[in-house]
Amino acid sequence: MILTSAEPQPLRHAVGGKAAGLYRLQGAGVRVPDFVVLPAEQFEALLLGAGTDADGVQQRRDKLLHFQLADADRATLVAQLQQWSFPQQPVVVRSSVADEDGRHDAFAGLMDTFLNLTTLEAVEQAIARCAASAYSERVVAYRQQKGLPLAARPAVIIQQQIEPTASGVLFSTFPEYPQELAVHAVWGFGEGLVSGALAPDEFYFSKQTGQVHRQIIASKDQQFVARPEGGLMMQAVPPAQQHEPCLSAAHLGQLFGIGTQLEQAFGGPQDVEFVVAGEQLWVVQARPITQPIPEVVVYDNSNIQESYCGVTTPLTFSFAQRAYATVYRQTMHALGLPKAEIAAHEPVVTQLLGLVKGRIYYNINNWYRGLQLLPSFRQNKADMERMMGLEEPVDFVQTQEKSLPAKLRMAPRLVLNLTRLMWAFSRLEAAVKAFHACFEQHYQRFYRLQLSQFSTDALLAEKARLDDELLGNWSTPIVNDFYVMMTNGRAVRLLQKAGAAEPEELLRRYLAGDQDLASTQPTKHMLALANLVRPNAALRQLILAQRTDLPEQMQQQAPEFAHEVATFISRYGDRTVGELKLETQTMRTNPQIFYQYLRNYLAAEAPASLGTPGSHEVLTEAQAEVKALLAGKPWLLQRQVRRQLQQLQQAIRNRESLRLERTRLFGMYRALYLAMGEKLAATGLLQQPRQIFFLTEAEATTTLKEGHMADLPATLAARQQEFSANQRADVPARVVVPSPPLAPAEHIETSEALMRGTGCYPGQVSGEVLVITSPEDNLGVAGKIVCALRTDPGWAALFPACRAVIIEKGSSLSHSVILLRELGIPTIINVPGITRRLRSGQFVRLDGATGEIELM
Repeated sequence: MILTSAEPQPLRHAVGGKAAGLYRLQGAGVRVPDFVVLPAEQFEALLLGAGTDADGVQQRRDKLLHFQLADADRATLVAQLQQWSFPQQPVVVRSSVADEDGRHDAFAGLMDTFLNLTTLEAVEQAIARCAASAYSERVVAYRQQKGLPLAARPAVIIQQQIEPTASGVLFSTFPEYPQELAVHAVWGFGEGLVSGALAPDEFYFSKQTGQVHRQIIASKDQQFVARPEGGLMMQAVPPAQQHEPCLSAAHLGQLFGIGTQLEQAFGGPQDVEFVVAGEQLWVVQARPITQPIPEVVVYDNSNIQESYCGVTTPLTFSFAQRAYATVYRQTMHALGLPKAEIAAHEPVVTQLLGLVKGRIYYNINNWYRGLQLLPSFRQNKADMERMMGLEEPVDFVQTQEKSLPAKLRMAPRLVLNLTRLMWAFSRLEAAVKAFHACFEQHYQRFYRLQLSQFSTDALLAEKARLDDELLGNWSTPIVNDFYVMMTNGRAVRLLQKAGAAEPEELLRRYLAGDQDLASTQPTKHMLALANLVRPNAALRQLILAQRTDLPEQMQQQAPEFAHEVATFISRYGDRTVGELKLETQTMRTNPQIFYQYLRNYLAAEAPASLGTPGSHEVLTEAQAEVKALLAGKPWLLQRQVRRQLQQLQQAIRNRESLRLERTRLFGMYRALYLAMGEKLAATGLLQQPRQIFFLTEAEATTTLKEGHMADLPATLAARQQEFSANQRADVPARVVVPSPPLAPAEHIETSEALMRGTGCYPGQVSGEVLVITSPEDNLGVAGKIVCALRTDPGWAALFPACRAVIIEKGSSLSHSVILLRELGIPTIINVPGITRRLRSGQFVRLDGATGEIELM
């Protein structure tokens, strides 16, 4: 039987993955060259009785090589070929195995394809050879690697050949940079691209804008063209075309539209092969992209850098990551989420923060996922972006539009969550007072302890107590933060409703100058202490001189004032720049810092004051604007705006007072870890106590308990060196991973020891190199890093055994690179002269993400 493209997709027949894709393309309204299919049923009789061991596979291949069409089918085929003006119009024979072009298994380029066929004899031979290629050595190796059954069900496609001026491959989502749609193309037939033989033009579209935002125009001196007697041959490209793009702007526009359309229609990223004939564009294949598409993660530190400024140590980051996770779990419990749902969110909860060049960032994706637990995701998302100070919204995480039955199923849970949250909001004032009272008891108790005299077990027990009784009961501050976020958003919307032209700017001015905030209290007290010193010229001069032993001098010369300073430090000694970084020196750990601050108030002749006349005027003007804005507005709106502003102001006061408690809590952990560092230094494990900050929380406690850590000196030295390097690095406020290289890659001086190409699949690997430049070379790739001039799908049997692959020339959309990604093998391509620079037996270290190769 022969199935034509004109009939609806024949679901009752096994047409194979590639043919099914052609039927889907037609259904999506895409221009596809006409085709017919020999379904798998055509070949089943030949395969009866053949096994799938080595002999059985060989038997199946031999039988398929001798396949012949029945007379009736041959007549049907001849009639179809005549309709296509064959042989003047050549045809193509392609494979279509049952599990080919699937969602997880591509078989990219593994089965044979026969181009430019001009005789019936050649077509019939190609059908048999194409079917038999389903049992080739490379296909069997691929099936074994992927755990697929060896009993293949081949079908075969015969298709009109379009004489191409250019051909290419489109990835509707580029695996290296999922923000992009990628198109690679060459002059002539696409065989030169998919085989990796020719360097293609590369075009990368921003999926958001639809514009080409980066491109590489290759030097294209060769192309594959049709040989008059059949098959393909290599031919020189005319000099005028060699450096010109092989796709016009119109073609590129069509391709972006096709890629976007097919990704939406087929429910996922698509690998699309196309040909161009004049102004016409034809799609000859579309299959799912099988390799994993990494999530695009946005890291932003616009808000968090005020607490964790600059580079942080491993101890601070690991503690902060755990603290955020602990608090977030408490929030989910407070919302009444089931245990199973809380457990399902663990990957989100433990990755709320990220580290970029030693700096702490919010993982914005995961913060948005947390918001999805609440009703009104879009509104809460906007409110959170406002509170975090995000300059650009992030749209990679969106609420999923749900069907009416799904909404009805979720409604009771969302109503319960909202009810619990509203109940918690209504009790906030009482909860905040109770929280402060409880915290104060723990705080006073902690600083009566003599940590320097504690045993290892006692220090660890005190840490567990802080974890359980303070950090583990932190739901009140987080509920208040939610309240501030949502109340701030409502205030902005109400001011907008009242007619404010710039509601956010007006609200900022209205909230400015609140001197009742807890964050202003240390300044008030320090100003009072400065006023005590100012009349005493000798004491003032002592502080201005800033001797290194100033705290001791002050204790001797002005004991009463020193007592006032001690009282201040006991209350506010943890409040300083970078106060949430455990490694930060604070007034509590180094009282000299207090006097450095105080000196600033005493240096000027006139006494300093809190705020300025200008800041008070800003507040007064904003209050007047709000009053004028509400004049003549409905009474209910006036009441809502005033009430909302009052609630927001009180919520912000609560937030600032609770953040002071957070600062104190971190100060207690800082004191605890410094005591641990003293103990480790006393045993000789650390050279000095502050090295503990270069261990993670888990490493520090384990080393303390077990009395050793493998490679501790080397680990500390490497991390301290990395810390210094990170301090010199310049990192933007927003980092997107992975991020397309929109600017030309920075030129890096290479040497025999350092080389760079294009990373195609991530992974850091070290090992022995095996250079392969021809089939006659040593092919013992097991456990080696293969370095090749070019690769093609014929390498499929070798790939699974190697550790990584370096390719001197190639396209990231070629069939062999697609296979390497699918098999999860770290891969780097386009490394100039690599097969001449490396020799078999050398050892290298490579990074498949960055494309860096280092000779060891």
